[in-house]
Amino acid sequence: MTEGRTPWDDEHELARLEKALAHDPDREPPIERVEAVRAAAVRLRAGATHAPPARHQRPARRGLLLGGIAASAGLVAGYAGGLLVDDDPPAGPPTEAVALDGVPDGATADARLINHTWGTELMLDVRGLPPERTYDVVYLDRGGLSTSAGSFRSVAGVLMVCRFNAAPLRADLATIEVRRSDEVVMSARLA
Repeated sequence: MTEGRTPWDDEHELARLEKALAHDPDREPPIERVEAVRAAAVRLRAGATHAPPARHQRPARRGLLLGGIAASAGLVAGYAGGLLVDDDPPAGPPTEAVALDGVPDGATADARLINHTWGTELMLDVRGLPPERTYDVVYLDRGGLSTSAGSFRSVAGVLMVCRFNAAPLRADLATIEVRRSDEVVMSARLA
């Protein structure tokens, strides 16, 4: 035992339990879970006052045992309540599918747009492009102005999950191009 620690160090043990149960201290538990834990503790206390004292037990150990049982019941109730709560992450922003023309043979590309208030984001997942080449992503607006949205380097045998952002608003975009040395490799004409 380390110096300064008691056999049951509440803060240390609670921290270990939180870590083991992936506890998020900033997340507010649902009120139903809180009420279930409180109700279990009340039932436990009510039952403990009517139980006859056990023989050959010290009162301090009995209190420790009851406290451990209450804590266990609270953990079980909290865990069970967590199973009933929908923990699906919130849906992301709505996306718009984009059809890319000119995808090279042997390559696959999936593209989606997000219409942000500050500009447009292209989510581009690509596999099978010739390796070790650099590609530029360019947005062309309806007036013919081009804006660089970024670039990526192709890697052999890897799904490249890329995100490109630029200031032009979605409503102003006419075309998105993926270029290699000013040659258009893939493009999407937008409605």
